[in-house]
Amino acid sequence: MLSRRGFTLTELLAALALGGIVATAIGRVLIHTHRLAQRLAQRIELNQNLRSAVAILPVEFRQLDASDPAGSDIVQLTDSSLTYKATRGFYTTCLRGSGGRVFLDTAAMGSRLLDTEYDSLLVFSERQSLFTSDDRWVHADLTAATPGRTCPGGRPSLDLSISRGVASPDSVPAGSPVRSFEVVQVRRYVDAAGVTWVGARRYSKVAGWSALQPVAGPLRPGGLRLTYFTPEGAPTRDPARVVRIGILVAGRTSLPVWLDSGKPRYLADSLATQVALRNNR
Repeated sequence: MLSRRGFTLTELLAALALGGIVATAIGRVLIHTHRLAQRLAQRIELNQNLRSAVAILPVEFRQLDASDPAGSDIVQLTDSSLTYKATRGFYTTCLRGSGGRVFLDTAAMGSRLLDTEYDSLLVFSERQSLFTSDDRWVHADLTAATPGRTCPGGRPSLDLSISRGVASPDSVPAGSPVRSFEVVQVRRYVDAAGVTWVGARRYSKVAGWSALQPVAGPLRPGGLRLTYFTPEGAPTRDPARVVRIGILVAGRTSLPVWLDSGKPRYLADSLATQVALRNNR
């Protein structure tokens, strides 16, 4: 006859103790794995933010011309902000322009089409065709852009009205380049939560400055530093003397992570680069 025999209290306690040890070990492994995965994810995010910042800013700054006799493309500079004329489009004229009218071919290159609220123009003025020494870019305020068919052969055109006319009827012959630009400011700022970012805003000729939009971040406090250099390599604050801009971005993770020391903290890193301006001398 089979006997019915259960577990003793000692055996049950031993099983519970062993199960607790195994569960604790598994829990520690899971916690460590989770913290390691979080640390790696935050490190990847930090690296991507830094690379984005040092990729976007040089693309914007490289197009600047500080040596233009009509005025530097750099409007205002500090070690944490830069206000500048950002090129947004490139066109060519299809008819000779004069006075307050410019006629563009609709074929264009750039990031977007003309916007009269934000854009102004740089119109290439040849003046005397036999000389290049008097050629220059004329700064003109764009007041209207009307689609038309003014180009030779009735081809589509953009008929522009500008508030500052070109110098003479033969200053802007057909085929002259025209650049559109808007005034932009890139700067370091702190949001309502006390977090530092790289932000950008546009200047509207109707409403003034737009709200700052984040470009990269979060950063460490003081995490954007801009340095400006002359042709001789000396630091400068003169917008007309800048030929090179140094960019230092010091970022941090968006969340604190657990480290081997047992205390959670933000990871931090930095990247630096330099960019030469257009037509620098």
